[in-house]
Amino acid sequence: MNFEAFLNHSISFIKKYDGVVFSYIAHFFFAILIFVIGRTIARFISNQLRRILSNRHVDPTVVKFVSALSYYAILVMTLVAVLGQLGVQTASIVTIIGAAGLAVGLALQGSLSNFAAGVILIIFRPFKVGETVAINSQQGVIDSIQIFSTSIITSTNELVVIPNSQVVNSNIVNYTRLPERRLDLVINVGYDSDIQTVYRVLKQAVDKTKNILTTKEPTIRLDVLDASSMNFNVLVWTLNENYGVVKGELLENIKNALNENNINIPYPTMDVNVNSKSSLIK
Repeated sequence: MNFEAFLNHSISFIKKYDGVVFSYIAHFFFAILIFVIGRTIARFISNQLRRILSNRHVDPTVVKFVSALSYYAILVMTLVAVLGQLGVQTASIVTIIGAAGLAVGLALQGSLSNFAAGVILIIFRPFKVGETVAINSQQGVIDSIQIFSTSIITSTNELVVIPNSQVVNSNIVNYTRLPERRLDLVINVGYDSDIQTVYRVLKQAVDKTKNILTTKEPTIRLDVLDASSMNFNVLVWTLNENYGVVKGELLENIKNALNENNINIPYPTMDVNVNSKSSLIK
């Protein structure tokens, strides 16, 4: 008799609350499903970012930081969605997370701007490690691209660290990104020199210099009639790795050729006239 009563009571309870029970079971199942899918997506995106950044030879510290940040950001959003599926009011949680993010952002405003600039440098890649650049009047070879700063080694072997926000907001001159580079020289000669002779001498100096590209015709032209000299432009093309050697050799060849043909290179002069008057004071 007691068993029948218990059975009847159980059946009536199930009939009364079966919708609620199945609803909770369904919500719990979907919550687990959302968590599994969200964590899978977080891992996938994190691994893809790590692979892409590693293939682009980004600094390993930046790779680990960006991949970990993306993973936990997606995981936090997944947990919020899971709690919402379980019936928890997530509005307050989102508000707390937003307020915490705002507080951290205000406290680390400068660091976050440098980090955001670092992400921009990684994505757009105006330069990479090993390239010669000029940034903020600092010229040298890129040593590393960190999360918050970029390091440059100058020609005098000095390490210069520039915040990434300043790098992004500056004009960046990349000297080695393109395979070919034009060498521009200005040669000053005196007004007593014959122009056609100067053209011939400069052309001979260019032809004598090695590693000048023959695929692009050198340019030699009279550019400026200055106060004390005629200024000729000598424009030649060479490979980036030969730029320094070609510049030194070409300057040497031009100087020797000018000397051999008695073409003078003027230097600043000043005429001083002294007008002296002697007076006899009585």
